[in-house]
Amino acid sequence: MKLNLLLLLICVTCICNAQKVKIQLEFKYKQPYCGGAKPTAEIIAETQKERPLDHQKFYVYQNNKCIDTIKTNDSGAVVIKYLPGTYFLFEAWKHFKKTPDGSPIADFNKACMAKEWLKPNYKVTITSVSDFTMDYYEISASRCAHQLACLKVRHLPALLKR
Repeated sequence: MKLNLLLLLICVTCICNAQKVKIQLEFKYKQPYCGGAKPTAEIIAETQKERPLDHQKFYVYQNNKCIDTIKTNDSGAVVIKYLPGTYFLFEAWKHFKKTPDGSPIADFNKACMAKEWLKPNYKVTITSVSDFTMDYYEISASRCAHQLACLKVRHLPALLKR
């Protein structure tokens, strides 16, 4: 009896894992120019280069529940194995309800931040073994510090008194 139950459990596990789809996601971003002076042609060219989003941790949500965490490698890639469906990826600061740059929450509008925490960074839709889409919304690395959402005071270089 125990052997039959064990065999049944192994079969069910194999069937469930067989339905999962293994895909590789690649994460890239463009580093903005955040200086105050007019950028040179070389600086503008650097801002157009896509860079790998390496060693970035994301929290994977499905049906408003965190189901997994993933971390990109040196080249900004990660291999996942999930059932077909829709998944939303959030940066750690959104998952833990903190600020994007680690500064005090008092520097930000709290009601605005509550809305930002609900916005995913990516949406991954897996439809079959070879078909998936990844929609990009926004990543903190692609913004300058003075452009962060919900800041109470934006420290724009043009507004600083000399």
